[in-house]
Amino acid sequence: PDMKTLLLSAALLALAAALWLAARPVPPPGPILRRGNAIEFPATVHAAGFERRLLGMPGYHLIVWKSGHAATAALFEADVTDVQVLDALESLGAKPGDNLPMATWDDRNDPKSNDPDRIIAGPPVDILVRLPGRPQPVPLDQILEDKEGKGFEMRLGGHRANIPKWHSGCIACLYSCPGSKVGNARATVRDYTKNPGRYRVRPGVLPEDGTKVTIVLRLKESTPAPAA
Repeated sequence: PDMKTLLLSAALLALAAALWLAARPVPPPGPILRRGNAIEFPATVHAAGFERRLLGMPGYHLIVWKSGHAATAALFEADVTDVQVLDALESLGAKPGDNLPMATWDDRNDPKSNDPDRIIAGPPVDILVRLPGRPQPVPLDQILEDKEGKGFEMRLGGHRANIPKWHSGCIACLYSCPGSKVGNARATVRDYTKNPGRYRVRPGVLPEDGTKVTIVLRLKESTPAPAA
């Protein structure tokens, strides 16, 4: 065959491959289990990505949907989407704080902007993880170490309107991030710029990367949110 025929055949094969990939069914997100004032869903341990410094965001993303843009930097890659989680928590009666604009992140290196100093608002949420071989779910402060000793005060920010801007898939961040559904009221984005290595995985707690675990998000009794 001549060169034109070969090129045409190659183009047709490439088109057929593209059509086959597009036609493949996308695996549906996993289920969310509701238990009283809590929801549970499956996830996978991914500590290497969470602590990656080169081309990473060490110690920032806690739980991210496995197909979200931020999944490679998360400690736990969830089988469910961030939208599913937000819907499920709202179905339990929780009302997100929705107080963080995108400038909270975008202006993180601008000393004149107050937005990176904003603190996430919303109802408090406990984050626990069911680990293989453990009879009880393990709370977040037993999984992560905070070098500054301020700990965790996780709140449901929601930020549904920000989802289309990043498509990060972020379910929980360790800072008051506008991309998170649940974030930490004891750490701001400005804090992250000053000390990105603040949170580390405690040795010997989590199983090896690739292990399946179950994430538990439990609504706590409402307490006053910190001032934004």
